[in-house]
Amino acid sequence: MRSDKLSEERIGEILATLDELKAGGVNPEVFAQSHGVSYGQLRGEMSHAPCWRAQLAGQEVPARARGFVQAKLSAGSGAIEAHARITCVAGARQAQIDWPVAHAAECAQWLRAWLG
Repeated sequence: MRSDKLSEERIGEILATLDELKAGGVNPEVFAQSHGVSYGQLRGEMSHAPCWRAQLAGQEVPARARGFVQAKLSAGSGAIEAHARITCVAGARQAQIDWPVAHAAECAQWLRAWLG
């Protein structure tokens, strides 16, 4: 679901539903089923919520909400750095990356954003 295809009114409705989910403390899968949406759709809406909230408030969208992670890599001394090769498959999406082991925290952040 893309935010540029939704009206502000529809985004507001979705955010109200997500607020209801949060306030109710119900299992998200059960909540989705009781509201006639798939769990995958609900997860997608949950991942877009920070971006939508920022847009509706007229704020700049945080980089984390856009799904991008800025990794600050040092130039190093020219020595070969160890890399981890990670292959992710989530439904039809696939990604393979080689990430410097020295920057594992940024890799974990990227993975959470990608899989979120």
